[in-house]
Order: sequence, then structure tokens, then C-alpha cells
Amino acid sequence: MSGSPHRRSRSGLWFASFTVVSLLLLLTSRTEPTIALQDAAARAMDPVRSVLAGATEGVADLFAAVGEIDRLRTENDRLRSELAGAEQRLAELREAAVENEELRGLLGLTTSLEMDLLPVRITGRDAGNFTWDVGIDAGSADGLAVGMPVVGSAVGRGALAGTVVAVASDTATVRLVVDPRSRVVALDQQTRALGLVQGQLGGQLVMVQVRVTDALVVGDTIVTAGLTLSEAGPATARSPYPRGLLIGTVVALQQDANALTETAFLRPALDFEQTDRLLVILNFTQD
Repeated sequence: MSGSPHRRSRSGLWFASFTVVSLLLLLTSRTEPTIALQDAAARAMDPVRSVLAGATEGVADLFAAVGEIDRLRTENDRLRSELAGAEQRLAELREAAVENEELRGLLGLTTSLEMDLLPVRITGRDAGNFTWDVGIDAGSADGLAVGMPVVGSAVGRGALAGTVVAVASDTATVRLVVDPRSRVVALDQQTRALGLVQGQLGGQLVMVQVRVTDALVVGDTIVTAGLTLSEAGPATARSPYPRGLLIGTVVALQQDANALTETAFLRPALDFEQTDRLLVILNFTQD
């Protein structure tokens, strides 16, 4: 009959202890048999150690790669942020340079035109191409009135921009010269030919009622004539525009059907989509 469970447990514990002690004595012993046994055991464990070492290195490499990816992602985010900031500053500098150039041109006009001028800023634009009316930040409180001409700076000279067509106390509306409702008596500086400049859809200009014999040429400069035209005879009314303001340059010519007149197509002197500041002529004298 077998012994009690406690006695079997005690016997197993003594056997395990004896085995561990024997192994420790065997491993620490330096006799030839034990040394041979230790070498054999070490060689037997080499593949296991290699596998464990490789697995450990693989895990370490994996964690290192994950850390490097996180570092690169953080650095990319930082570089993107810095690039966006640099691009924003560059855009601001470009805008400031354009505005500075525009202001320089207008400042030059205030001394060269010898007129009573009021600087204004465009505050609103028509979104379509059918009309070319813009809002400005000055009105009757600043001395503005309907009919006053408005100019801008082009190649260092005064260029006709349009006419004030509506006025409130602190704002006004300017109809640009490229508006289809605009009409200006103009003069070819090279041939002295007269004609009527009209705005066109899309912001273009044409000069009509030009005699074929006046022989306009592509490249001619067109300016305000400082005159009014009347079908009944010489006009006596004062022109609403000063003489000599730039309007545009002839880029093409087309003979009219009657073979007596021709139409000149003009490139406007001012780029109205890029112009932000203008000068209202409050008063001028005409020789």
C-alpha cells in the first residue's frame, strides 16, 4: 500500500533538491568528465541561443524602425509647417512690393499732373464681365461728385481709369473706361487722329469713327483728347476728362464696311484686374 500524499510530496521535494544540487556541483566541477559534459551542453544550446539572439535583435530592430518612422514623420510635419510659413511670408512680401510700386506711381502723379487729386482704394468689384463698376472708399464727405474723372498710374504716366457715377457720404462708384457704357473722345498721339473710345465686354477697348485717311498704325498711343464730340457741329461743353491721359495702345486695325472709317482695337493702359488704388481728380484746368 502506497504512502500518504504528504510523504510522497516530501520525497519528491527531496529528489528535486538533490537533482538541482547535483547539477550545480556538476556545472561547477572542473574535472575532465564534467568539462566535457559542459562543452557538450553548451554546443547543444548554441542553436537555441542563436535563435533567441536573432529574435532579440529583430525585435530591437523593429522598435528602432518604428522610432525612426515616428521621428521622420515629426520632422516632416515640422518642415511642412515651416515651408507653409515661409510661403505665406513670401506672398506677403510680394503683395507689399506690388502695393509699394503702385503707391510710388500714384505719388509721382500727384506732383506731375498738377491737379487736385484724392487717393482712394478700390473696395468692391463687379464679379461679372458685363459691367465694370468698382466701389471706392471715399464719398461726398471727401469732396467727391458725380462726373469726376479717375486716374491711375501706367508706365509713370497718368492713365484714365474711369468716371465717378454714384456718390454716398463715405463711398462712391467708379465706372471704368473698359465698361461697355463708357465713351471717351480720344486722340492718336502719333497721327493726331480723333476717335471715340468705347468699352467692350471682357474689359477691352475699341476706338471707332476714325477716318481711314488718318492712317493709324499698330503700336500708336491713344490718349484723352480733352474734347467733346457733337454731331450738330463743334462742341462748346467742357470735356469731362483732362487732355493727354493715357487710354491704351493700338494692337489691331479693321476697316469699317463703309470704307470711310476704321476701328482700332486697343490694349488698355491700366490692368484693371490688378489695380487696387486710384486717384480721383477733384478739379483740373483745361487750356
